[in-house]
Amino acid sequence: MTFLEAKTNLCQTKLNITYSDISSGENQLFEITDIDDAVNFGIAKVVDYKLWPFTEASFNHTAESPTPSGSFAYAAGFEAESAFLLMVGTEPWLGYGKGKRNFPDYMKWFSQYPSDASKIWSEYGGTIYYNANAVSGGATIKVFGKQVQTAPFVTPTDDAEELPVNLENQSDMTSANEAIILLAYAYLLSSEKKKNPAQAAQEEKRAYLILDTLWQAIAERKAQLSPQNRPLFNNGDLFNSGRPSTPTDTTVGNFP
Repeated sequence: MTFLEAKTNLCQTKLNITYSDISSGENQLFEITDIDDAVNFGIAKVVDYKLWPFTEASFNHTAESPTPSGSFAYAAGFEAESAFLLMVGTEPWLGYGKGKRNFPDYMKWFSQYPSDASKIWSEYGGTIYYNANAVSGGATIKVFGKQVQTAPFVTPTDDAEELPVNLENQSDMTSANEAIILLAYAYLLSSEKKKNPAQAAQEEKRAYLILDTLWQAIAERKAQLSPQNRPLFNNGDLFNSGRPSTPTDTTVGNFP
């Protein structure tokens, strides 16, 4: 769906007016900027709602040489706290003893073991933190996360631009389009020009029901993927491999 198609749909199916009246300035209530802003708002609400496949992206960072700093900011347009995978060179930091950690635990770990070389990482405040002990200067670090935007979603002057919501592989995207239109309509209903927050809330609810249905299908497919040797925590060797050496041997594990 193009920007013009979205605006025309919004005007005709929700506002019961013609887009030509808006664009020519003949409508007494809405201006063209109101319609532009409403559609862009609808797109933003859809994009923000989930980690949709069309928002999944990655960016690269080069570790400082000769000594890595151990941290770097998200690239522009990426959503903080969205990173789910870090790759250093060709190696994914995922699996036993590796991977993303809770930030307080990550910091506590290095306060206790400053020379540890585990391939672990975390994030806080829009910054990625990685274990510099396990990275050589000059290495390429790839972060996989959610790209939200680097500019306004749709340029108001470009009516032919395709909406950046692609849930159905460039097909008609009927359900997703309807959600955008409903959210745009809710934006206008809650404005000072319509002053109808109650109906706006109902239209938003309808839109999110559509998005939840779309997400359920995606989530079900993701749930069918099997993780490969992914631990929940870093664990040491807590138990001895053999039996007690004597009847009085009470050393039953390697506990600190």
